[in-house]
Amino acid sequence: MPVKISLNPKSFTRRVFWSLLGFELVIVFLDIFINHYKWSSISTIRGMLNITREDSLSNWFSSIQAVTVGTVVWLTAIGVRRQMKGGNYIRKFYCWAGIGTFFIYLGIDDAIKFHERIGTAFKVVFFESDDSSESVTGVIGSAYDFFPSYTWQLVFGPIFISIGIFIIWFLWQELSSRKLWYWFLGGISLYAVAVGLDFVEGIDGETYEKMGIAGFFSTYEYRIRHMSKTLEEFLEMLGTTTFLIIFSKNLFRLSPEWKINIFDKPF
Repeated sequence: MPVKISLNPKSFTRRVFWSLLGFELVIVFLDIFINHYKWSSISTIRGMLNITREDSLSNWFSSIQAVTVGTVVWLTAIGVRRQMKGGNYIRKFYCWAGIGTFFIYLGIDDAIKFHERIGTAFKVVFFESDDSSESVTGVIGSAYDFFPSYTWQLVFGPIFISIGIFIIWFLWQELSSRKLWYWFLGGISLYAVAVGLDFVEGIDGETYEKMGIAGFFSTYEYRIRHMSKTLEEFLEMLGTTTFLIIFSKNLFRLSPEWKINIFDKPF
């Protein structure tokens, strides 16, 4: 007897959103109190909950969430392909597939800190080696000398901005409602603020003290820096959650009914 699973799209996406948001707030709570304020004396527990570490709970969650978004977008691409009528749908399929692949890349990138490490490698090879002054000149060298923050933003920033502009343009035409597109702009804005916080963090070691933020809150520079990093990661997770809900809603509207047939192929 076949197994039938029925979902109410509106109820399903609402529950997913609040569940993910709740989990993200729990991650922030655990990082601030268990890790930063040392409610636990066990360093390994604090390290697992430290939102700034690569092997933390938050990094695992962010990676899985981004890959899930990419998977949902790929399902959209498959749905579009099934409805193909002419070359226009072929182009749409490749655009959706490209966006899905990009989000899967973001999940992998987040898991291994790819852009940070490539940015560091770029800095070491081209700007800190013995012959860097001879190998890098002109616009690139001037940009590096002028750029005050992390090198990865200089290297990957133009690429990510270009991809973001393309996605905004494409989704303006393809999302099933204007409301979803505005929600997508909200998600992009959360990402932009997170990158902005990362930019400020990378300027120098006493940024928040010079800006007077540490003094305003009567606290230490390292504490403001950690809270800023926590806020950055939370905004990034919330932005990814927003994307997941948007693309899920769009996927459900693409077709009122989805069927998955699993059968044994005879030898």
